Amino acid sequence: MVSVVAYDRDKSERERIRESCWEQVSRYPREDMEFLEIGNGKVFREKMTGGDRWSLLYYEFSKGQDVSELRETRKGHEETMIMLLTDLSTSPMEYLKPGVAPDSILLRPYTAEQMRRTNEEFVRSYMDKVSDQDEEKFLIENKGERILLPYNRICYFEAREKKTFVRVGMTEYAVYKTLGVLETALPPQFRRCHRSYIVNSGLVNKVNLTDSYLILEDGIEIPVSKTYKQEFRRLLK
Repeated sequence: MVSVVAYDRDKSERERIRESCWEQVSRYPREDMEFLEIGNGKVFREKMTGGDRWSLLYYEFSKGQDVSELRETRKGHEETMIMLLTDLSTSPMEYLKPGVAPDSILLRPYTAEQMRRTNEEFVRSYMDKVSDQDEEKFLIENKGERILLPYNRICYFEAREKKTFVRVGMTEYAVYKTLGVLETALPPQFRRCHRSYIVNSGLVNKVNLTDSYLILEDGIEIPVSKTYKQEFRRLLK
């Protein structure tokens, strides 16, 4: 469960945050989201000291604002990742301090695309952290060498040249298992998209229906069969 808190006076912005968060969290099939929106300081302070664990916090910060509340939040919620909502009139010197500095910043005014990209990176960073803590990794054993690959960093598995390869970033590793075996053993976010590919659906950014391929993070492109097109289209809605 991803617990999200939006502390922001602007109700419409809180709603945009909720929608953007769900868009990102829903890419991870095993995750659900609970969302708490707060519009005033008194309620925030009550919730902040209430003992609940927060995954992500969106915190509105204005020019000249006292940082003591933010510092106290950091102390009480050390595992929480914080995104600051501020604008260019606020000097970074006000919030880039030890015990205060946020994990991400969204500067107003922003476009819908800027918010999407910033939030995508923010949520992915949280998921990466959680995955690393849970030690969810794919084991490769080759000639006595053991390699552990975090599942959330694996782009896809590909069958070619009578072998299977796993890709992480720009690196490929040979795997001595068939796609059929992998399909039943991998976590739910890995989905078949083509007879030669199993893709990490959490890394898919776009489906090109015309030319039948998926666009992953970093611009990586892999084919998608007609059978799976609509499934991925629904996934990205």
